[in-house]
Amino acid sequence: MKLLEGEFTARVLRGRVTYTMTPRMFISGIIQYNNTNASVGSNLRFRWEYRPGSELFVVYTDDYDTVERPSATALRNRATVVKVTRLLRP
Repeated sequence: MKLLEGEFTARVLRGRVTYTMTPRMFISGIIQYNNTNASVGSNLRFRWEYRPGSELFVVYTDDYDTVERPSATALRNRATVVKVTRLLRP
C-alpha cells in the first residue's frame, strides 16, 4: 500500500470457527495475526437466545504483542463482557 509516509505491506491471517449447539445457542471464535502492529488476538463469543428476541452474550477477547515473546508484558489487552437483552412485549 502506498501512503505519503511511504510503502508498506500488511499481512493479516485470520481463522474462524463456529459451533452451533441448538438453533438458539452457539459459540464462535476468531484468532488473528497482524504483522503491521506485531499482534495476535483472539475473540470467543457465546450467544444464547433464551426467549424469542431476548439474548445473552458472553465475550472474551485478548491481544498479545508478538515481539515481546512469551512473557507477562506481551499481553496488551484482555476483557470479558456480558450483555443481556430482553424484548418487552405489551
